[in-house]
Amino acid sequence: MNIKTKQDGQVLIIAVIFFTIILVLVASLMQYVSQNSRASRIAVANEQAIQIADAGIDRALHQLNATAGSYTGETGTVLGSGEFDVSVTNVSGNVKDITVTAYIPNKAAPQLTKQVKAQASIGTATVSFNYGVQVGAGGLQMSNTASIEGNVYSNGPITGSNSPYVTGDAYSAGGAGLIDGVDVNGAAYAHSVRNNIVGGSAFGHTLSGATVNGSAFMNTISSCTIAGDAFYASRTGCTVGGSVTTPYAGEADPAIQPFPIPDAQITDWKNQAEAGGVISGGLSLSGTTQMTLGPKKIVGNLSLSNSAKITLTGPLWVTGTVSLSNSATIALDSSYGNLSEVIVSDGSVSTSNSVQFQKAGPDSYIMMVALPTGGAFSINNSANTLIAYAPNGEVNISNNVTIREVTAYRLNINNTARVIYETGLANLQLDSGPGGSWEILRGTWREIN
Repeated sequence: MNIKTKQDGQVLIIAVIFFTIILVLVASLMQYVSQNSRASRIAVANEQAIQIADAGIDRALHQLNATAGSYTGETGTVLGSGEFDVSVTNVSGNVKDITVTAYIPNKAAPQLTKQVKAQASIGTATVSFNYGVQVGAGGLQMSNTASIEGNVYSNGPITGSNSPYVTGDAYSAGGAGLIDGVDVNGAAYAHSVRNNIVGGSAFGHTLSGATVNGSAFMNTISSCTIAGDAFYASRTGCTVGGSVTTPYAGEADPAIQPFPIPDAQITDWKNQAEAGGVISGGLSLSGTTQMTLGPKKIVGNLSLSNSAKITLTGPLWVTGTVSLSNSATIALDSSYGNLSEVIVSDGSVSTSNSVQFQKAGPDSYIMMVALPTGGAFSINNSANTLIAYAPNGEVNISNNVTIREVTAYRLNINNTARVIYETGLANLQLDSGPGGSWEILRGTWREIN
């Protein structure tokens, strides 16, 4: 009897231990399931928060493009299983910080919060001005000690009188290419080079009445002085300081070069300007009036005079003419840094009497595009950092003007006027690319928490 009781007690103890183990295992399993369930819920919520935050970034980009960059953010926007806030702040004129905070399930009682940041930049257009002056078939005419500090490329003739000069190389393209009466400190490339001093070598078909301090590579040379070697087929009345190689057929004519800005890009700049709003009836400022402007389309004429000032914050499109006079100023907002801006005019542009174009950074410029045929620009008495672009018309520069670059169908430069090319113009960054759209800068997206 005692043995049986003892055995029953042992069985009971074993049963208790077994059930205790079962309970522990069940509890552990329940805890494991609960933890996994919670982890799964957190993972799902975390993924939802990231998706909502990314949607907030997309929303910010859309609004920046829809408002021409004036969008600053929003709060409490409901999306799917959560909400988000957006904050947009300026880093510079073309870069903005976007911060999005996502809340699951809502901002009032969030179970999970996620914040992401990214930087957005408006698309930039790169324009490469590789020459101080580039002209079309209308050619380049210089007089009265006018000068170009840089290289010149012309699809037409380069002619001059009264000691004008080019400090770099000069090219006159095609079979009718001509450099006549303009001294060239660098090399001269043209079918005909005559009546000038060439500091470097001369390349082409005919050399006449010229002094070449380098070598000459021509078919025909006459009435000339060549300090270096001479390559020719025909020679009349020339002094050669170096060796002679003959016969020589001459050099190929320089090729016709297209202008650096396509028409489609100019149309894009117009569209971006118009997206910022329209001023009807023209705009005229005088005296000490100051105005911040851009992007904007002006239907009519733009006139600044007597120390009036416009500070650009975007491109301008003027459907009429542009007249700047008497110490008027067009300046870039400081936020541009080394970016540049454009003013497009359907009509002619005139500047006179100490007009100023002010940079924002050392490599920033103001480019004015004038689209009419015939007289497109008349630039007198100072223009400093201006770039003048007239693909269809004529640019006239005179009277102590200093300008940075000119591209035109035809250019007349007179009376000590100077074009001074700067190296930054070979990679000019304008604040408005095709469509002027805001986009995320690669590598700037990051999760904060």
